[in-house]
Amino acid sequence: MAVTFAPTQLSQATKTSPQLAFPSVGIAGSGTAMMAMACYLTGRGYPVEVLARDEYGDSTSGASSVKASGAIKGQFDRTTLGIKPDNLLQNCSHLFIVAESSMYKEIAWSLSPWLKARHLVILYGGGIGASLEFERLLLANGVSGAQVVEIDPLFHCRKENSATIKVDAMRQWGQYSGTSPASTFECESALKRLLPKLDSAQNFLSRGLSDYQSLLYPINYTFGADAEMGAALLELINAGAEKEDSVLNHLEREFNMIAEAYSTSQMSTVVNIRRMYGAITSSIAEAVSMAPLQPASWDHMIKNLTESVSTSYVPLYELARLAHLTTPAIDSVISMSAVMCGVDLLSQGRTLNRLGLEGLSQREIIKILNG
Repeated sequence: MAVTFAPTQLSQATKTSPQLAFPSVGIAGSGTAMMAMACYLTGRGYPVEVLARDEYGDSTSGASSVKASGAIKGQFDRTTLGIKPDNLLQNCSHLFIVAESSMYKEIAWSLSPWLKARHLVILYGGGIGASLEFERLLLANGVSGAQVVEIDPLFHCRKENSATIKVDAMRQWGQYSGTSPASTFECESALKRLLPKLDSAQNFLSRGLSDYQSLLYPINYTFGADAEMGAALLELINAGAEKEDSVLNHLEREFNMIAEAYSTSQMSTVVNIRRMYGAITSSIAEAVSMAPLQPASWDHMIKNLTESVSTSYVPLYELARLAHLTTPAIDSVISMSAVMCGVDLLSQGRTLNRLGLEGLSQREIIKILNG
């Protein structure tokens, strides 16, 4: 079956003068996606300041800037990387958090003394319910009133060297969600200004279920790289399912079941990836295989798998149990991933307790999701 891509326009992000009518934008976190976001926003004319928690924040680097190439082309002035949290939040009313969810607790603690109700916190990716978890972490540190919203990860990027980020692809479409429909609506104007390619999701469950990069990408490539474990996963799923099928098809059916149980819309992966990248395919396997893939070491793949299962599959598992749904594919992914990662993912992942939803009924969670 032939697979084709619709033409996509290169996203130009060359540095321009800051648009004074727009607020300054802060970014805190680490990694290539953080710097890709800095280059992208700077190229769109925003004043951007970055609190880097990795080598990109090293002021001793010989390079005066970090540049992005590929799907976006732009650069970010490295001299602004040394900003302190208090100055960052004094200067910026909008703050992106581009980091693994395991860093959320530390980041919330370090920023909380200066976070106010005027701030909008934007989580880049983070799995299902990232906004709920981060809001609870802020509340635990005495911060109330700040808006928290989660967005789909937009960039497929990799590090070329300490001064260059290669962006292999940027999504042409994505979604965002706050902790409730009301908070999603309140964030709309700011999000659409900053990231025009984003649309509002029905709720945070809908956004998370449409984020194939968190749900399917790590599963497909990590288990695909280990033929023995991949075969064992498929055998385990088919043993508990009503009929034999591929891992991805089993998973998508279970995602749809959970979405329906919680009165939440769900988009097929084929349609999802078509909207994101213009990839025209006829099956979920083709769609996922045609999405941009960065070279990764085995350790990096395991790290991504741990993040994916902890933040997406664990909350789905608990939501399914609450709704009395049978999900052999989700259960098997969690079990096999725990073996591969050497981590008890069910106990250490994003449980309903971490989201502040433990003890609630299915009906009560539906009300939180949909207002």
